[in-house]
Amino acid sequence: MQAKKAKADLTDKELLRYNRHIVLPEIDIDGQILLSNKKVVVIGLGGLGCPVATYLTSSGLGHLCLIDHDSVSLSNLNRQILFTEDDISKMKVIAARDRLKKLNSDISIKAITEKFDMNFNSSFLKDYDIVIDCTDNFETRSLINKFSISNKIPLITGAALKFEGQVAIFRNDLDNMPCYRCLYANLPNTTNACIDSGILGSVTGIVGTLLATECIKLICKFGKRFESMLFLMDLKNNNYKTIKINKDEKCKYCR
Repeated sequence: MQAKKAKADLTDKELLRYNRHIVLPEIDIDGQILLSNKKVVVIGLGGLGCPVATYLTSSGLGHLCLIDHDSVSLSNLNRQILFTEDDISKMKVIAARDRLKKLNSDISIKAITEKFDMNFNSSFLKDYDIVIDCTDNFETRSLINKFSISNKIPLITGAALKFEGQVAIFRNDLDNMPCYRCLYANLPNTTNACIDSGILGSVTGIVGTLLATECIKLICKFGKRFESMLFLMDLKNNNYKTIKINKDEKCKYCR
C-alpha cells in the first residue's frame, strides 16, 4: 500500500474548524499541520481511552487507531463518555469509532477488536508516531512498553483508581531514557481493577484529558511535559506531586 502523502497546508474548512488552536502561538498553522500528519494508537477504550480519543479526534489528528477487545456494559457508563445506553453489548472500539466519526469526519480511524497480548500482531503499528496506554493492568502495560521500546515509539501512559490518577511519558524513541519497567521493575501481583476498588467517573476524565494534552504537546513540541516524570494526583484531598523517573541500568527491557 502506498504511503499517504503528508499534508502541507490546511483547507479553509480546517482553518475555521481549528481556529482556536491556530491562534495559540504554541500551535499556530504549523502545529496544526503537524497534528494532521500524525498517527496515534490508543490501547484501551475505557475511562481513560474515551476522553483521550475524543480530544485527539477533535484536535485534528490525522489518524487514530483504537484497540480494545471488550464490549460496552451498563457499569461502564459512569465514566466511559463515548458510549450511551444504545451501545450496550457493542464492541467498544466500533461504538467509539462511529461516535468519533460524527465528531470529526475528516480523521482516519482504525478500530481493532483484538486483545493486546503476547499473540497480538503489532507489525502494522510500527509506523505510528505515539502510543497511548489506557489499559488497566500491569501485564498489558508491560507488553505495550516492550512494543514501544522495540519500535522506538514514545509511550504515554496513565492510570486511575478511586480518587487518584497518574500520568507519565516514556521517550522510548530516544537512547538512554528510562522505560516503564525502570519504574516498575517488579510487577505487582494485583490488577487494582476499579471493579474491586471503585473509581470516581470524573477522575478518569481528568487523567484522560491530561494524556491527550501531553500527546498534543509532544507532537507540537511545546511546553514542559511529563517526560521521564510520574505525575501523581490525589483528587480527594487535592494533593499533587511529580516524581522523576531514573533509568535503571540493570533494566533488561531498555538497556
